[in-house]
Amino acid sequence: MRLVFAALMMSMAMASSAVAEAPAGEIKKITVLGREWLVWPSTRVPGEHVARRQNVELLPERPPAVLTVRQAMRAYRGATGCTANYDVMYRTDNGDYHTVLICPR
Repeated sequence: MRLVFAALMMSMAMASSAVAEAPAGEIKKITVLGREWLVWPSTRVPGEHVARRQNVELLPERPPAVLTVRQAMRAYRGATGCTANYDVMYRTDNGDYHTVLICPR
């Protein structure tokens, strides 16, 4: 029983230690509904882009903005001119949005 508990605690500790992807490459800054967003191509997954909302007021306990997924989709559109593929979009535990873009040909 103790071994199972120890394994469970280790897996929880490892799951909570996820590291956010550092912005790299061509970083574009855009403002959506008064919030600043950074958009850049992912270094971990080819063809994927990342959008991160900035906390410019530096308020650690600031409530989240309403409908952040819509803001992220607007940030992708404004920064790249492409549409975010909502079907494959996901949000990480640190608040970054990852998706593949659909660009006009």
